[in-house]
Amino acid sequence: MKKKEKVIEQELYIVPSKNDEMKAFVNKFKVDMMERVVNSIKFAMDNKMDMVEIFTFKDSPFVVTMSDKEFKCNLEHIAKFYKEHEFYELFPRVEKLCEIVEKNENETSKTNG
Repeated sequence: MKKKEKVIEQELYIVPSKNDEMKAFVNKFKVDMMERVVNSIKFAMDNKMDMVEIFTFKDSPFVVTMSDKEFKCNLEHIAKFYKEHEFYELFPRVEKLCEIVEKNENETSKTNG
């Protein structure tokens, strides 16, 4: 019997096609997109998923996914951005997820080592 996958319902992004419009879009929605990444990683961790869908795009079959091997580096990058830009209210949750990922990695290496 196939395991049923859990899905997060996400708002679809309309991505601009021109480079300057894309830069403006990313600058405008950067924190929102980072929060989407954090929420998706948390969802994947809570549901013991090794791959999670991060973004889908309106009128496009393109989907951005992330494997569990990429969780830590993405969370660290987001934590650094939050700290540097003084998003102190968002930082603790990301830091806690980083700690959980690191703990899981250490436990995995002990059982496999």
